[in-house]
Amino acid sequence: MAGRQTLIGSAVLGCGAIALGILVGSGSLPLPGRGSEAIVVFEGPTNGLDIGSPVNLRGVTVGAVESMSVRVNPVDHRTYMPVTILFDPAHTPGRGDLPPLSELVHSGLRAEMALHSLVTGQTELDLDMSPATPAVMHPGMSHLPEIPMGQTALQQMESMLVATSVKRLQGDLAAAIVSIRRLAADINRDLPGMIASIRTTSTHSEDAVRSIRAAMADIQNQSARTINAMDRLITANDQQFAARHAELEALIDNTHHTMTQAREALASLRTLTDPQSRDRLNLDATMRDIMEAGYGLRGFANEVESNPQLLLMGRNQ
Repeated sequence: MAGRQTLIGSAVLGCGAIALGILVGSGSLPLPGRGSEAIVVFEGPTNGLDIGSPVNLRGVTVGAVESMSVRVNPVDHRTYMPVTILFDPAHTPGRGDLPPLSELVHSGLRAEMALHSLVTGQTELDLDMSPATPAVMHPGMSHLPEIPMGQTALQQMESMLVATSVKRLQGDLAAAIVSIRRLAADINRDLPGMIASIRTTSTHSEDAVRSIRAAMADIQNQSARTINAMDRLITANDQQFAARHAELEALIDNTHHTMTQAREALASLRTLTDPQSRDRLNLDATMRDIMEAGYGLRGFANEVESNPQLLLMGRNQ
C-alpha cells in the first residue's frame, strides 16, 4: 500500500515537473530573476538594430534585444525579421509594474525602431501606445507573444497625407454633390419648358418639311414643263434650220460672188487711180481733148452770140 502511494506521488511530482518545465520553456512562467520574452516581427530593414539594443517604453528602458533572425515565406517570398526582446524582471508585463502583455497589446501597445545614436547609427526599440494603428499579427511565426509593429515616420506622414487627401476628397465630393443637386433642380425646373419648346420646334419642323416637299414637287413639275418646252423649241429650231439651210447656202454663195466682184472693181479702181497706168494716161488725154473741145465750143458759142449770121453765112475766109 505504501509503495503504491509512493508511486502515485512520484507520478504526480513528475507530471508537475514536466508541466513546470513546459511553462518555463515557453516563457509563460518565467524563472525568478529572469524577465519574460516577446517577439516583434519586422517586414522592413532593421539597420542599426543589434542584440543588446535597448527597448524603451516612453523613455524608460524596460528590456533589451535578445536575438534576431530572418524568415522567408516560401509562398509569397516575403522576408520577415523576428526580433526577440527580453523584459527586465522589474518591468515584466504581468509581474512587475506593467499589466499583462495581452492587455497592453489590446490597449494599443506598438513597437517601432528609433535612432539611438546619430554618431554610431545604432537604433533602439520604442514601445508606445497607439490604438489608432491597426495590429498586424504574424501567427505561427513564434510561440512567444507578439507585439505588433507601429507606423514609421514615413508611414505616419503617408497616413497623414492620405487622411488629408481623403478629407479634401470628401469636401470636393460634398461640393460636387451640392452642384449635382442644384443641376438636378435646374433641370427639373427647366426641363418641362424645354420639352414643350422641343415639341413646338418639332411641329414647326414637320410643317416646314411638308412645305419644302410641296415646293420641291412644284419645282419638279415646273422643271419638267420647262424641259418639255425647251425640247419643243429645240425641235422647232432644228426644223427651221433644216428648211432655211438651202436659202442660207444660196445667200452665202451670192455673198462670195459679190465679194469677188467687189474685189475686181477695187482692183480696177486701183489701176485707174495709178498715175503710171496706161488707162490713167488715156483717161487724162481724153480729158484734155474734152477740155479743148469745150474751150472751142465755148468760143464758137460766143461768136454766134455776137454774130448770129454765122450760122447762115458761115465765117468769112
